[in-house]
Parts: sequence; structure tokens; C-alpha cells
Amino acid sequence: EAARFNVIAALTNLAAAEPNRMRMLAEPGLVDNIARVIHNERSDVARQCSALAIMNLSNGDREHVPELAGNDLLLDTLVALMKDDLPETRRNAAVALFNIACADQNTVRLARYKDGVVLEALTQIIGADPPPMGAAGGGGGGGAGGVNSVHDEARTNAAETLFNMSCSEIREATERMAEHCGLLEALAVALGRPGAGVDVKMYCAATLRRMAEITHAPSPSQGALLGALIKASPWTRTPCIAEAFRAQAEVPEDRLVMAKQHGLLNALSRMALTVGGGESDRVRNAAVSALEMIAREESTRGLMARNEGVMMALTRASYGPVRHGATATHAAHRGVELMDEDVDQGRRVQLALKNLVASM
Repeated sequence: EAARFNVIAALTNLAAAEPNRMRMLAEPGLVDNIARVIHNERSDVARQCSALAIMNLSNGDREHVPELAGNDLLLDTLVALMKDDLPETRRNAAVALFNIACADQNTVRLARYKDGVVLEALTQIIGADPPPMGAAGGGGGGGAGGVNSVHDEARTNAAETLFNMSCSEIREATERMAEHCGLLEALAVALGRPGAGVDVKMYCAATLRRMAEITHAPSPSQGALLGALIKASPWTRTPCIAEAFRAQAEVPEDRLVMAKQHGLLNALSRMALTVGGGESDRVRNAAVSALEMIAREESTRGLMARNEGVMMALTRASYGPVRHGATATHAAHRGVELMDEDVDQGRRVQLALKNLVASM
């Protein structure tokens, strides 16, 4: 047993050096044997070393991302490690999956594997609650704070992996993500979790925005996407969710679907009334732009005109762009010059409001 551990430790150390990795990956059977240790070895330390070796190997080198997604045993191993009791092991597995997902050709293999097993493992990590206060586990600083920190690192890597996969140019990869049961909702729920770190939330919001850019009617996943965006709409720390709504509204075929989606107009109008500093201007402008585009379709106007929040948001926006609480009229009094794009949007909003009033 000691000899086996020494071999595993030596391989882990060798894989930590970048010049060794591609040579080790080319060695027949080496990766499979490291993976088998995790399934067969009873020693937690040996399993941890093997997980670390896989994470190191997955880094490849500066010119190569290893095509490890074609190794079924390795993917089975990483899925098992994502459920491990030790937070460091879960983190190392999440890092390995992130590294693998950095190559576009790997993303579709990850999404396709066993009909979504990898996607489900990533979804579960994002949605997992942090360990209770006082929980023990691994190194990570030796206390609840260290355990929670490692747990959040795993969630961050899982969220970043999903973002990388959503940016794939291979259509099948993104379609499988959109169709995976519960994935879009998990991204939205993570935005409202008090225990989730800022980085986790930013990757989740960015992934939802990306999915909104590529998922349109008549996709069967659009309903789940819109439902997730409604649930995510309180997120205004970045403009990603408002921009996701705008990306949907830019496609004429999506506009009536959006207007009919329960709660969407209410969520969008609340975002269009956002005030405050930070990203508030960008959130508000994207939401107003989405409402204006939805109102271009005659079929949507009756629904919109009956929505008090929509009418209030567009009425306020019709006075001009709001910058840190000041309308265009106030800006003019202060001698602040408005940009042409602001003027153009103001005119479009006024026309939208006129059309909605006419449809009453």
C-alpha cells in the first residue's frame, strides 16, 4: 500500500510541472490507471493525490488543451469526484472539468456524455448549500471558513465551466445545455443565494445572457429560459440579465412569446425602473430597450398596454435617458450633452408609448 501511494504521489508531482504533462498524457494507460485508483483505493489520501494528478494533467501546456473528454473512464471518475465528501477533491474535479471545457471540441463531448451526467454534476455543485458552520473537512484553512472557501471555489469553477460550454460554437453543446432539466433554473436560483460568492453569480448571469443570445423561438427550451430570466431579474449587479431580455426581444419571432410569458412584463418593467449607481444605468437602458422592441409588434400591444408597470416604465423613459437619477430635462438644465443614441432611444420609446396608448 505504501508503494502504491508513493507511485501516485510521484505521478502527482510530475504532473504539476508543465513540460511533463503532454508526455505523460501520451503514455498508454497512464490516465486510466490514475483514474482506477479513485475507484479502487480505500485510502482517502491516495484518492486525493489521484484527483490532484488528474487536475494537473488537465491543464495541458501553453499550446495544448488535452482532449480528455473522449475518455469515458476519466469522465466517470470526475463525476464521482464531484460528489466526494472532501471539498478539496470536489474543487479539483471542478477545475479539471473547467480545463477540459476550454477546448471547443471537448464541450460537446462533455454535454453529450451519458445524456447529461456531467451537466447534472455541474448543476448540483452550483446549487449545493455550503457546509454548516463548524463542519470539518480537508485542509482548506482548518475551519468552517476554510471549508466554505474551498466549497465556493468548486462552485466558481463549475459555474465558469458552464459559461465556457455556453460559448461553444458547436450548436449541439449549447442545445444540450438549454435542454438539460433544471440547469437554467439552477443558474437563476444561484443569483439569489446569499451564500453564493460574487464570482459564482457573475458566471451564472453571464451564462444566462449567452443562452438568451442563442435560444429563440420555436426552440422547446425557450419557455424554460424565459422562466429562468424572470427568476433572475432581481440581479442588477451586472447588466447581464437585462441584456438577456434585450437579446430575446431583438428577434421579432420572440416578442409575442415574451409578452405572453407569465410574469415577464412585470419583471422587465421593474428592471426598467431601476435607480441607483453602479450598473443601474445599463440595466435600466437594456430593459427599456427590450420593452420598446416588444412593443413594435402589434400583437403584443394589448398585453403591454394593460400592464401598469410597463406603462409607468415607458412613460418615465419617454422623458429621456435617466443618468444617476436625472432625466434628460434635468440634464439639459445642467448643460449636459446627450448622446445621439440616447436621443434615438427616447424617440423610439415615445413612439412605443403612443402605439400602446392607441391600442387601449
